[in-house]
Amino acid sequence: MITELKITGFRGFKDFSLNDLGRINLLVGSNNGGKTSVLEALEFLASRGNLRPIFGAMRRRGEHKWPDAQIKSDLEMDICRLFYGYEMQQDSQFSISGKRMTSADTVQAEIQESESESLPDDSYEFLSPYILKLTWNHETEPLNLKLRLSHQGGLSYKILRTYPPRQAGKSLFVSTLSLSADEIVPLFEDIVLTPDEQLVIESIRHIEPTIERIASLGSEKRGGLSYSGTIGGLVVKCKGIDQRIPIGSMGDGIWRMLGITLALIKAKEGILLVDEIDTGLHFTVMEDMWKLIAKTAERLNVQVFATTHNSDCWSSLATILCDKDADNKNVSIQRIEKNKKQAVAFTRDEIIIAAKRGIEVR
Repeated sequence: MITELKITGFRGFKDFSLNDLGRINLLVGSNNGGKTSVLEALEFLASRGNLRPIFGAMRRRGEHKWPDAQIKSDLEMDICRLFYGYEMQQDSQFSISGKRMTSADTVQAEIQESESESLPDDSYEFLSPYILKLTWNHETEPLNLKLRLSHQGGLSYKILRTYPPRQAGKSLFVSTLSLSADEIVPLFEDIVLTPDEQLVIESIRHIEPTIERIASLGSEKRGGLSYSGTIGGLVVKCKGIDQRIPIGSMGDGIWRMLGITLALIKAKEGILLVDEIDTGLHFTVMEDMWKLIAKTAERLNVQVFATTHNSDCWSSLATILCDKDADNKNVSIQRIEKNKKQAVAFTRDEIIIAAKRGIEVR
């Protein structure tokens, strides 16, 4: 479990750290303060050579360089957006490090000049003389990747085929848009007829108590079509209604709770990252959400990082902390402020006092 995080030169952070991290960590602060960037830094750190999370983060933000019509190039990632000040030149670099109880993980990125002999002759004029060098240091041997930049300073999405997914640390990112059906359906099918299936059903019953069962339509029902960008692929059975109901008819809150629960289960022994965790959820279900997350995260050894702007979200977290059996080190609220070098950490006791006295922590 990560207890300290240090970010240097990444996105909007010149030099920033978070301390006293726990099992559950809620990030608060003003708009454009860097909360989502902290989640992305954690995802980058855990990726350990898997480029898909990095590309995914930039795709969510629309950080692309559009194709060059002259050379019929592909869509590219705008790499400079990862560096502090959006400046990218030779020797530009950033680093992210996470300290654990007995070890530390780091990832470093640096722009370096490429060796000329490694340039393909037929594409020299379309390539930059620079590469992006990525180095992950974990408990095992360091892992290095050297990625050629285009003449626009971007990385082509084609590179994902050149560097297949590697065995990485487990991390799942749930964005403000929640998971897509193409992501949720396989996650649900993985837990069917296991004890975790009942956990999933109980989670959505907090929103709709009449739900009795949930089922996948199965890939054979799609006819090769993708559900990407939609809510679908699952149906529910509600008490007193004979017809099965498409899950999309039940509202966004159920889809959000379903995605968070499935992602939490999938992140076993890893990290769950949730942006704007309260999205689509009424304040009356947030206490139940936190109870579910706290209990399941402890059982599956998952460390949770989430962001919010919602006072009901953090105050409901404070409510579950009033349990006398709660571990003082299990939960933290981290307030991220612009131009500050360190997050303001609130301990369990401080969170409870702030909630009781109406003290603003956001």
